[in-house]
Amino acid sequence: MSMFKKSLNLVLLSSLMITPLLSVPAQTYAANESVEVWLTTADPNSEPAVGLSPGARLTKKANINFATTTGNADYTINVNEGKTYQTMDGFGVSLTDSSTWLMNYKLSSGKRAEVMERLFGNTGIGMSMLRQTMGASDFAWSTYTYDDTAGDTSLSQFSIARDQPYIIPMTKAALAKNPNLKIIASPWSAPAWMKYTTNDKNGTGKLQAQYYPTYANYFVKFIQSYQAQGIPIYAVTPQNEPLFEPGRYPGMNMNEQDQIGMIGDYLSPALKNAGLNTKVIAYDHNYDNWSYPNTVIAGLKNSGKSSAVAGSAFHHYGGDYTAMTSMHNAHPDKDIWFTEGGFGDWNDKVDGSTQGFDNMINEFIGITRNWSKSIILWNAALDQKDGPSVIGDYNTNKGMVTIQNSDNSNSNPEDKVTYNKQYYLLGHFSKFVVTGATRIDTNSSNDIQNVAFKNPDGTKVIVLYNSQTATKTVKVQWNGQSTNYTVPGKSVVTLKW
Repeated sequence: MSMFKKSLNLVLLSSLMITPLLSVPAQTYAANESVEVWLTTADPNSEPAVGLSPGARLTKKANINFATTTGNADYTINVNEGKTYQTMDGFGVSLTDSSTWLMNYKLSSGKRAEVMERLFGNTGIGMSMLRQTMGASDFAWSTYTYDDTAGDTSLSQFSIARDQPYIIPMTKAALAKNPNLKIIASPWSAPAWMKYTTNDKNGTGKLQAQYYPTYANYFVKFIQSYQAQGIPIYAVTPQNEPLFEPGRYPGMNMNEQDQIGMIGDYLSPALKNAGLNTKVIAYDHNYDNWSYPNTVIAGLKNSGKSSAVAGSAFHHYGGDYTAMTSMHNAHPDKDIWFTEGGFGDWNDKVDGSTQGFDNMINEFIGITRNWSKSIILWNAALDQKDGPSVIGDYNTNKGMVTIQNSDNSNSNPEDKVTYNKQYYLLGHFSKFVVTGATRIDTNSSNDIQNVAFKNPDGTKVIVLYNSQTATKTVKVQWNGQSTNYTVPGKSVVTLKW
């Protein structure tokens, strides 16, 4: 071989060896990485009836830095981005009939724009999910579905006109702030004429077998009608709280075998035949009966219809969030969502104690540490009487924000808005952890609860809660470096780098 050919071959071989290194560069990190710090304090001695004041409220503090050596700390949290868990869909709330009525009629256009920015915008907490009711829930002005014409099996009278005056406009306003919002929709009841037994129009009873195909088409029409309004539906659940028949407001019983048949034989095929890629999520009820979704998903798998269901959804009104880990272990190929969490007199004390603060942030951390892809809270807004609601004023629920409502008329904006604990504490997640983020590994601690994520752009986020009354210093170790932050007692801090 000539020296020219040998040199040429060496050049070609070298280029082949170098090219892969150029196309897949090794990940590098800057030394002394800067870390954003955001703080909320509980202020147990000055907490008023609603909200948190005074003190830090998702307040940006001075940045800190990672270093190769740091001082002593009370606790050490190790962040390992090499070990990953679920991918996050996001964090959000429900724009119920009550919430959107208040936003539309009790806020001026300027104040409404401010509230929407603070809820969904980049300068606010940037929520990325909604769970919308298909028809009325308990938080509505009236009980209705999209087709209350008895015997209309063709659904020729199906209409979303009831949602047009303010529910759809407020949903569009949220989408204008975050066009990538993922929306999960859930019905509280089928139309009363489709059910065996009714009470208060559609508060109890079960779906008649003959109407399963009609009800599946009801979902198709809803999704198509909303998408025609520019509102995409990411997922649906067949029934909100399927084991609860409230009687006082819309509800419907749907047991495990009912749901297996509804999802596998009717709903999923109807969506597919209509060319819709909307996910179907089972259950949508409390932690304390996770055997229900386990049975539904196992039943669908056993009948060869596993692809009909994307996973299961949970609420927090009974049981413990560790049930979601049990569900994950039983079906690791299926996803999990937390789709409704209301806060009120039973779990959010507003008498000057910090119990409500503790309950809320502990649960947010626990939900995400137990495989949920989402945290979606209940009403985005309620008035000073915790309404309007078909079950009356002064119920146990509180909105994420409180909007003053003195006359219950479709006029007279009052522009008085209070942002409650839910807003600030969920903001410690939603403002920093974006759709597509992955939960990454950290060691757990009973005294310094924590959870960490890695965003698609490579930024990392850790949320820390000091549940003790005394100030504690926490060392966060990552990539051979560490940083210390002194967390006040009963306070939550988000670090992002």
